[in-house]
Amino acid sequence: MLKTTLAGLRAHTLRLLATALAIVLGVGFIAGTLIFNDTIKAAMYDEYARTARNVDVSITLPDSAQARAPQAGSPQAMELPLSTLDNVRRVPGVALADGRMHETLPLLNKKGKLVGNDGKPGIALSAGTVPALRPYDVTKGRVPAGVTEAALDADTAAHTGYAVGDTLTVLDTKQVRHTVTLVGIVSFGDSKQYAGEAVVILTQDAMARLAGATGYSQVVAKAAPGQDQWLLTRKVRAALPEVRAVAGAQYRDNLANDAINQLSQFTEVLLIFAIIACVVSAFVIYNTFNILIVQRMRDMALLRCVGASRGQLFGSVLLESVAVGLAGGVLGIGLGALLGYGLFRGLGAVDESLPSHAVVLTPTPIVVALLVGVVVTAASALIPAVRATRVPPLAALQVAPLATASPGRRRVLRIAAAVLVAAAGTALTVAGSRTSGDAQTATLAVVAGGLVNFLAVLIASPLFVGPLTAALGWLPGRLFGTPARLAAANARRNPGRTAATTAALMIGVGLMSAATVAITTVRTTANDQLNTHYPIDYMLRSSDPDHGSGVPTEVARRLRDRPELGTVAEIRLGQVTLDGTRLDVGSVDPSGQALLTGAAMPVVAGSTAHLGRGSIILFTSAPDAKGKKVGDTVTLSTGDGRGGRFTVAALVSGESQFGVALLAWSDFATLYPASTDDTVLVKAAPGVSPASSQAAVESVTDDYPVISVASLAEWRSEINQSVDSLIAAVAALLGIAVVIALIGIMNTLSLSVFERTRESAMIRALGLTRGQLRATLLIEALLMGVVGAIVGLSFGLLYGWATTRVMFTGFAAEVTVPVGQLLGYLAIAAVAAVAAAVLPARRAARASIVSAMAET
Repeated sequence: MLKTTLAGLRAHTLRLLATALAIVLGVGFIAGTLIFNDTIKAAMYDEYARTARNVDVSITLPDSAQARAPQAGSPQAMELPLSTLDNVRRVPGVALADGRMHETLPLLNKKGKLVGNDGKPGIALSAGTVPALRPYDVTKGRVPAGVTEAALDADTAAHTGYAVGDTLTVLDTKQVRHTVTLVGIVSFGDSKQYAGEAVVILTQDAMARLAGATGYSQVVAKAAPGQDQWLLTRKVRAALPEVRAVAGAQYRDNLANDAINQLSQFTEVLLIFAIIACVVSAFVIYNTFNILIVQRMRDMALLRCVGASRGQLFGSVLLESVAVGLAGGVLGIGLGALLGYGLFRGLGAVDESLPSHAVVLTPTPIVVALLVGVVVTAASALIPAVRATRVPPLAALQVAPLATASPGRRRVLRIAAAVLVAAAGTALTVAGSRTSGDAQTATLAVVAGGLVNFLAVLIASPLFVGPLTAALGWLPGRLFGTPARLAAANARRNPGRTAATTAALMIGVGLMSAATVAITTVRTTANDQLNTHYPIDYMLRSSDPDHGSGVPTEVARRLRDRPELGTVAEIRLGQVTLDGTRLDVGSVDPSGQALLTGAAMPVVAGSTAHLGRGSIILFTSAPDAKGKKVGDTVTLSTGDGRGGRFTVAALVSGESQFGVALLAWSDFATLYPASTDDTVLVKAAPGVSPASSQAAVESVTDDYPVISVASLAEWRSEINQSVDSLIAAVAALLGIAVVIALIGIMNTLSLSVFERTRESAMIRALGLTRGQLRATLLIEALLMGVVGAIVGLSFGLLYGWATTRVMFTGFAAEVTVPVGQLLGYLAIAAVAAVAAAVLPARRAARASIVSAMAET
């Protein structure tokens, strides 16, 4: 029987090739994701090898001490005392020790503008006194030796044009300018820890004078020769119980794991798409083996006649599937390596903080790829293998019908199963839709309900695919005559096969359409939130909030003096305790209050028109707003003892970017007597061009280099670009599932062409031309592609809408249906399905009538 199976594999190599290709794509996606994950981990560990170089013990504040640090004001509260370094040096077994300082330090370029990353200021690192424990190398010049000297990282020096000997301008904690001489250029090697950051290296005295450092962010130690780092760590913990000491190896692992965790969600998303691709592959494999069993029914019956048992037939089919799965898994590993390399390089091109590294291939992706390839293929072929054992020997003596209608009992069972599964999916969807307060849980419930309901659609698809195909084939039949009518009849005649063929396409198109609806809704909602909550043209904020610096109050005054600018609104923020709970509270100066009231804040109760003294506006998204009504009195208090009682003037729906409560300007000034502006909103005067208004804003902010200016147009452009990129990425990932589905269509049509060889020859003998036969098969593929796409689009549209409804709990989300994109998916599916049928149609049309009519 083994020889017979191997002979069958050789005879059906071309028929099984498309099946193997489907599993190659699915398995390759999984292997590529795992290889990408392994490469990311290795790159992160290598990246932080320099930071942890020669470090045997790392000493920092314990997490509990950091949690007790003030939330505003003194950042030094989270630093180790300077005495810590001397205490560490006295621990037996410590050969070398050094302190590291890390503070915010704005750096200006040669034009006096801030050098930073996305509006953030630069950072200052202490030069260190122990060369072996420095996290950097000096590539040019030397390390700074005095308070008027500094070194600069190589990337910043390159794009700013600074060279050794130049004068740098930095801003201290009070935004006063200071000049220092650039005496060296440093490199962090392959590490991208400070990628995009302007890094200034200063002496310890300069760190205190310019950056306000009063302690160390970290103390590192190197063990004496022969001293174990883990034992030394325990000694440090015993000598300094108030600090957190970790071994150098653990320190490096912690740094790498923190960075890896930031990419874990991306890897999880890739795995989800990989699983989807494998599910689609399973449908293709099932359909292929199912058709092959029908075509080889007589061969199997003859084997039964000559003595083959049911078990041998079952084992033969499973052996074929294992061989195909094994071949697909091996090829999938190669594809996965290429995919993992492409993902890593592509992400590195987008995210400059990702270090470079060679592709890492561990045994795990290899084993997983082979297991998935074999298990998915064997499981998909299980039902066809069972059917093979039910072939009666006498079937070899007659021509068995190749397409039979589903018996009535099977139809009833299918309907019952679909109804039960749909009931479970609908219950999950309804439960998710009614979940309040936790948008993530609600979204997961709705998505889970959608997946279960999609399974119900797949179960029921043989029942409606036939009528739907007939309905879609009516118009082509009228327009294109006999070929179109034959195509519709062929697709309708065996609804089970047509449903199985289109199932994979339903999944791919359904997921694409649902994702597109959700992502497009994100774009529309984000733009609407900008227009509603930010009815402005410009937003000004400080780039150095770490030192408590905001926007000086004279900035707003100078902006109001510019004729090109209309409304200028000052926003101030603070933290208060409301009835025992801490929350963020904001205030808007009276002249700019109109920008954040009225249309910008949907009122649930009360009025925002007159926010007077002693009044407060609460946003319903705040937990403390629950149960409150207009006219209630609430008590607010600050950390320094100020406070008062306020009357709820209005309840506003949604959320706010400026706290969950708003106070009158005078009340806020009472709570916070000395305060700078946290944000300044600017709206251009009527009729002023964007270029003129921006020039007016910049003429004021040029004197305040730490202030960042963002325009609403830039925000909207960034949002649209991000959403477009996300749509493209999702479409590309789900496109793999669609490609697998199209391979399934091509495979099914090829097998059905072989199955209907004598039938095609008969209609050719009756007068159907080769061109008409090709047209028949192409139209049949078109109908199957359109049916699959329509069902997928309909389901995706429904659950895309349902998902976005719960994703934006608390927001007035505008569910957006991108009609153009959805119609584009339909057109692409139709064209791709026809393209997949070109080769099978050509092969059928070129067959000889006489040869095809012969008994084989």
